[in-house]
Amino acid sequence: MSGFEFWETMAGAYHLVDKPHEERPMSFTIHAKSPPLLRFLRRPEVDIEGEVFAPGLANHRHLRGTLGMNVLRTGKLPYWFRFVGDDDKPYVFQGQKDVSPTALVETMTTLPGSIRDENGVEVAAALLRFD
Repeated sequence: MSGFEFWETMAGAYHLVDKPHEERPMSFTIHAKSPPLLRFLRRPEVDIEGEVFAPGLANHRHLRGTLGMNVLRTGKLPYWFRFVGDDDKPYVFQGQKDVSPTALVETMTTLPGSIRDENGVEVAAALLRFD
């Protein structure tokens, strides 16, 4: 059995850690593709690829990573992707939707995240929403 795929755009704002009061727009659009269905059921995770837009850090840069989809068991949707910034240095975005049945719409549409440099040091924090 073949897998499934979908597109998603998250948009909001980010700020550099050393400039917490300077919010900047941020968004990313991903194309998610699952492995064949039986493999997905054993390991519910999809590969993602797309574009990140974060002026001052990554202006329409390619991204690649994963999205965990074991929400029924864990209550979480973890996003993880790599991209190369405008400074040609590697970065990682890591975020997670913590899904609550009592606030399903809010928790399924809100993604707090962190952007780290190649040494794992947090350089920015983000808060994105699915419209």
